[in-house]
Amino acid sequence: MRDWLLKPVMAVPETAELKDARGEIWISGMADGQKVQLTAGLCAFPALFVTADDGRARHLAEDFRFYLGEDAAFYFDSREITGFQVEAASRSRTLSRLEVLSRLVDGSAKVIVAPLEAVMLALTPQEIFAGSCKTLKPGDELDPYGLIGQLMAMGYERVDMVEGPGQVAMRGGIMDVYSIRCDNPVRMEFFGDEIDSIRSFNAETQRSIESVKEAVLWPAGEVVVTEESRTLAIKGLRDEQKKLRRRYADPKIVERMEERLSIGIADLERTGRFEGMDNFLPYFYPRSATLLDYIQNGRVYLDEPSRIRQRASDLNATLAETFKYDLESGRYLPDQIHCRVPFETLLAQLMQNGYVAYAQILSRVEGFQPSELCKVEGRSPLSFLGHMDQLGDEIAAKVKDGWRVVLAAGSSDRARGLVQELQRRDISAHLVKAKEKLLSGDVVVDPGSLSAGYVWPEGKLAVLSELDIYGNKKASRRRTVKKGSPAGAKITAYTDLEVGEAVVHEAHGIGVYEGIQRILSDGKYKDCLVIRYQGGKLNVPTEQMDRVQKYIGSEEGLPRLNKLGGADWSRTKKKVEASIEEMTEQLVALYATRQAGYGHAYAPDTPWQRQFEENFPYQETPDQITCLAEIKADMEQGKVMDRLLCGDVGYGKTEVALRAAMKAVMDGKQVAFLAPTTILAHQHYNTMCQRFANFAVKVAELSRFLTAAEQRKTLKRLAEGNVDIIVGTHRLLGKDVKFKDLGLLIVDEEQRFGVAHKERIKMLRKNVDVLTLTATPIPRTLHMSMVGIRDISVLETPPEERYPVQTYVMEYDAGVVREAIMREIGRGGQVYFIYNRVESMPTMFKRLQELVPEARILMAHGQMPEKALEKVTMDFMEHEGDILLCTTIIETGMDIPNVNTLIVSDADRFGLSQLYQLRGRVGRSNRQAYAYLTYRRDKVLSEVAQKRLVAIREFTEFGSGFRVALRDLQIRGAGNLLGTQQHGHMSAVGYDMYCRMMEKAMRRVKGEEVKEEADTLMDVRLDAYLPDEFIPDGSQKIEIYKRIAAIESEADKGDVLEEIIDRFGDVPQPVMNLITIAYLKSLSQKLGIASFVQREDEVTLRFLPEAAADPAKLFTALTAFPEARLINGEKVKIHFVMKDSDKLLDTVQRFLEAAQ
Repeated sequence: MRDWLLKPVMAVPETAELKDARGEIWISGMADGQKVQLTAGLCAFPALFVTADDGRARHLAEDFRFYLGEDAAFYFDSREITGFQVEAASRSRTLSRLEVLSRLVDGSAKVIVAPLEAVMLALTPQEIFAGSCKTLKPGDELDPYGLIGQLMAMGYERVDMVEGPGQVAMRGGIMDVYSIRCDNPVRMEFFGDEIDSIRSFNAETQRSIESVKEAVLWPAGEVVVTEESRTLAIKGLRDEQKKLRRRYADPKIVERMEERLSIGIADLERTGRFEGMDNFLPYFYPRSATLLDYIQNGRVYLDEPSRIRQRASDLNATLAETFKYDLESGRYLPDQIHCRVPFETLLAQLMQNGYVAYAQILSRVEGFQPSELCKVEGRSPLSFLGHMDQLGDEIAAKVKDGWRVVLAAGSSDRARGLVQELQRRDISAHLVKAKEKLLSGDVVVDPGSLSAGYVWPEGKLAVLSELDIYGNKKASRRRTVKKGSPAGAKITAYTDLEVGEAVVHEAHGIGVYEGIQRILSDGKYKDCLVIRYQGGKLNVPTEQMDRVQKYIGSEEGLPRLNKLGGADWSRTKKKVEASIEEMTEQLVALYATRQAGYGHAYAPDTPWQRQFEENFPYQETPDQITCLAEIKADMEQGKVMDRLLCGDVGYGKTEVALRAAMKAVMDGKQVAFLAPTTILAHQHYNTMCQRFANFAVKVAELSRFLTAAEQRKTLKRLAEGNVDIIVGTHRLLGKDVKFKDLGLLIVDEEQRFGVAHKERIKMLRKNVDVLTLTATPIPRTLHMSMVGIRDISVLETPPEERYPVQTYVMEYDAGVVREAIMREIGRGGQVYFIYNRVESMPTMFKRLQELVPEARILMAHGQMPEKALEKVTMDFMEHEGDILLCTTIIETGMDIPNVNTLIVSDADRFGLSQLYQLRGRVGRSNRQAYAYLTYRRDKVLSEVAQKRLVAIREFTEFGSGFRVALRDLQIRGAGNLLGTQQHGHMSAVGYDMYCRMMEKAMRRVKGEEVKEEADTLMDVRLDAYLPDEFIPDGSQKIEIYKRIAAIESEADKGDVLEEIIDRFGDVPQPVMNLITIAYLKSLSQKLGIASFVQREDEVTLRFLPEAAADPAKLFTALTAFPEARLINGEKVKIHFVMKDSDKLLDTVQRFLEAAQ
């Protein structure tokens, strides 16, 4: 909190007296940046600051956090009122609204900043919202199943495994709950009806973190259901059902609405909730609330009443038009219009309670009647655009006159640099201190960020933002609601294994997983994985699960299955192993050649380089800093660089490449930037022109956008050294392209170039530094195994988060599509409409023209002539069209920040990774983006499509859908890195098996010893399985079997046991036996034991001929254990006989440990 910057507000009489003013207070004359400082200095908390639009509200919320602290100010988001039925919608915005409401209830929020549209939202009455909050402590007595019912009424979703906020799971006597506002979910252990313990746990690993004193559970849904509200809603919806036939003449509308209402009412009666019920909020309460009702004893501030009034008129007009259409088409019920409260109602409440309005220019505004007019003099500061001499002169003049000057530099680096620059000019500036006191003549430099500065003559205070100082502003980190799996989340193939999916067994090859089956063998129960092959089924004991992997290849659908007992799998493995061996040897040889070669050794960074990097308008991610350091180290070493820079769309590869280009130019070298398409080349050219605008760097473009004469002129300048950086397509590889001194070649998406072009790039690689960029992520396993063989830099950290894309999965509805398009066009934006059938695209084009005659529609697909496609794309980029009806050609390489609505037709026909990349094409600016994933109404979906749709629903949130999409993309990345042939091999054996083979081959080529472990056959007379009542969920059961099968040490054994107890409670004996067998198997494998066989009171260990055991240690162990007897023969055996069979396995375990 910067209270030292707020004290001047109370020190000046003209502003201090405003603190106690009541009524309708209008303040004019002040600078825009002054409004936040004055509000923060005057207001009684909590305060609501209302703006006309959401973009401004977001920026001002950041400014309030600058003054009041990170956890003091919050942005309250608006939401769409959707009359249509959605299958799923992303909940991040809902959770952020609920967090704000909870903070208003418990008093932890000082200021809420909200756009008018959000203030007009109807909300659950405050007393119901507050009354439903639960605080639970160890020792509390309550029925756990009753608690689950209450949590579901509060909006929690019951799941098998808690992964994100708003979820609850129950396993025996353990309940997991993820409440909003919590960094981690909590795990409550019940003893009967008493809470025995509460601890937080990690949603990703599912492991406990620490004990907590209490769990505070806030509502997780925007409608909190009580018995009274449920009764009221059921009655209201039944009344609406009875009126349908009178209201609609079309029987299809009546039938559809009757069906939806019947399902909703039935779900409400059975579970207390139904899909999309937030949009029916007015049916649940006699009187709903708004944000104004949650601001008790606080104050409301209005930002420019004239703009708010205009926005209210626009919203009312849009709502009236949309609602009329939706009501007539049967998408809305009449009372749903009350999901938004009329502006006049809000205004009446404001006039009754009083408010403060900021109006830079006083004018009459309809409906407002100010009771007091005040003036606070202020103005915006000059813009210095980085000219430090002018800035220094201005500050020196102010200081001489007794002013106080505060500079919000935007980052620690900028703050330190600014202090040095000012001190160099004899201005005694200092970095802000922990307990700052702002005195006359002080110049304080603060690393914080403000959207706008101000000059306040009466207070003799000047505050400059980084925009005022430098002419640009680094994007600051936004507050976000806690999510489930982050982008870098661990991807475990087994958690996503479903019955009917392909798996790979190391010895038998590719089959289909048919589930877990419990079998009785020699009077003991054990679980087996059932795998179907051509010609039979295989039961795989769960202790051998480490030999089975989920098959993940490059294609959708099932791969060709292997024949059980056939030789085809063995042949495939040998072929792939030989190919990998050959490839790794070539890579090592190539790497050694390059290491031995000499290139240009670049000088350390110049001041110009540092200035260029400082001008980047965003905060760098840690990965960007690391990757750039690796590239610069290569450039400065004097070897020929050949580095791959890999990262997902929007992760900041281009910026890293431009910094490397700047370094090359600073050493007098030329840079060539090669892009696969004319459009991409042009986009890169525009980016470079902006980034290098303030530097003496000459950038040129070579592509079909230039005439022949222009191309000749550019080539001449290039040859003479009058071009520093040239951007172009494969035209740059032409024989007529001559450089004066080429130092760095940057290649974007090399895999998209043809064979001849790749050969030309390979020739250039020998004597110039090469940096290759790729947008598909490389699997970490593959990346790690190639360390020391290929130079790879990986960007894994997402950039400072853009606003999350609001995603809907729903039946195609023309009304919804029109509404989405018109909303986007209304705010000056553009729309991608993805339609992947080229032959019927003209028909869809005509349909869209009829649906939205106001819109300009362009059409693009891959079968168009290249020049025509380029023209359409360029026209769309230059806003010559509102909608681009296209195939998935936008999946890679199109970056148009103005496009913020995506509509996908037949989304059930797309792969998850495709949808993930398509969705990444919107939300690339500071606007809220929307994605509508639609499928055809009443379409009978195939089993595969249905599974995909379920995954897409998950994909709108945290969970496995997102992980599968990432895994899918990583496979593409692996293919791009290793080439087409290796991609084929990966499909033949599956991704995981391929990575294992690759790792072994790499180790062999590097000269490391690769031991083949024995695959010990375990035949132990114990019940060993996971009981259904202990772990009912199939996917979690598979995950735990996999964890147990991976036990390799005593520490692993303890860790797995601890995890199982933590997650599922007290361990039954069959589970303990399973863990014991897994540990015994691990010990046996390390000694080269082929089989471990138990018969009643004896155990026989049979060794492989080439056993890995140390003879000396084995002999010592045999001496120490008289129960063990060595049998030498054709096969070496050790035989144990004990009358006390209970101690038999423990004795064998101690023997095996001693022999290690």
